[in-house]
Amino acid sequence: MTLVRWTPRTPTRLLDRGIGTMNDNWNSMFDEWLGLAPATSCDWMPALDVHEDEDQYRVKVDLPGLTREQVELSFEGDVLTISGERKEEQEKTNGQLHRSERFAGRFTRSLRFPGDVKPEGIQAAFQNGVLEITLPKADQARRRKIEVK
Repeated sequence: MTLVRWTPRTPTRLLDRGIGTMNDNWNSMFDEWLGLAPATSCDWMPALDVHEDEDQYRVKVDLPGLTREQVELSFEGDVLTISGERKEEQEKTNGQLHRSERFAGRFTRSLRFPGDVKPEGIQAAFQNGVLEITLPKADQARRRKIEVK
C-alpha cells in the first residue's frame, strides 16, 4: 500500500518558530524537487490510521466538526479516495482573535491498496467525528494455512 506522507505545514507552525528551521526549509525544498510533496490543491489533510488484519483493512479518519454529508468516498482500481470540505465558520464576535489552528476548506486523502480488496464489500460509518472505513479482502488474498504432508 502506498501512502502519502502527512506533514502538517501550517502558517501557525511557521509563525510559532519564526520563519521555520533551516532543516524544515531544506526538507521542503528536496521533497518538492524529488516529487515527494503531496501534489494536491487541498487546504488541509485530516490525520488517519490504517490497520490490516487477516480479513480486512480498516481506515480511521479524524474529521471533527464534519457531517457525513460533507464527506465523499470513492474506490477506483486499487485507490481509496476520501474527500470533502469543512466550511469556515463565520462567527461574529467582539474582540481580537489571538490564535487560529482549525482548518477550513477542501481536503483529499488517497490510499493505494494491494489488489486484494473486495470493492463490493466496502463499508463506511461516521460517528463522533471519526470516519471508519472497512475494506474486506478478497477470498483468494486471505492467508490460509497449508498442511505439510
